Amino acid sequence: MSQEHERLRRLDRILKVQRQKRLLEEWRLVHLREERAAIDRTTAELIASLGTESALHGLFVGAKVNGLRRNDVARRSNADLQAAAETRIRAARRSEKGVEKVRGQAAQLTAQEDEASALRSTIEGHLARSRTSFE
Repeated sequence: MSQEHERLRRLDRILKVQRQKRLLEEWRLVHLREERAAIDRTTAELIASLGTESALHGLFVGAKVNGLRRNDVARRSNADLQAAAETRIRAARRSEKGVEKVRGQAAQLTAQEDEASALRSTIEGHLARSRTSFE
């Protein structure tokens, strides 16, 4: 196997790993978005339960306020994690595109090398046949 074929094979492996890294980061981002939606649902439920129709309303206000504060902290943390995940996804896409570009160039060189090798073998075969026909 020539150096260009080996290089192309290595670049294919690198590209596969880059794609897997990007998919993992995208999965993490989706998970964070689902977590954010759950936090928002919990917050909405807590706010909806703050009604004054219950006689025991005052007993649970402190716990509900603490729950809202926890949700607010969790929402901020989640937003920071989402921003970091989006940054990592952009970086993974950039590096994946760079590897794809280099892989394309390597594939082109490999194809040229294969074509040159096939041409050499055809010419050598033709020359070998023409030498034997003159003898």
